[in-house]
Amino acid sequence: MSKILIVEDERDIVETLKIALERDGWTVTAAFDGMEALDKINEEKPDLIVLDIMLPKLDGHSLNIQLKKNPETANIPVVVMTGRGGLKDLLQLKENVNISAYLEKPFPIRLLKEKIENLLWGK
Repeated sequence: MSKILIVEDERDIVETLKIALERDGWTVTAAFDGMEALDKINEEKPDLIVLDIMLPKLDGHSLNIQLKKNPETANIPVVVMTGRGGLKDLLQLKENVNISAYLEKPFPIRLLKEKIENLLWGK
């Protein structure tokens, strides 16, 4: 099954998402800040990244820019989540940095699963 990396600094959200995604058979790991995420991406080569925008050490926007500039990580699908209500910012981000999908928190886990399936399996 596919490997998913959740990058989110709120541990309760990570745990909830991890349980739900593992229940469906995905292998899930987590990073709690942008710098830890970079290390895990290079070590584990995830198939998809679920990325929060507001992160310590390196924010999600900057992390995504780095990923898309690196040929080894540029094609990893990124689902961006934001709690800022910053839909306009996300649309700008998507245009400039090529995110695969986005969600505004709170969102139903079912919706995240649908986006993941579409990105990984083209459903």
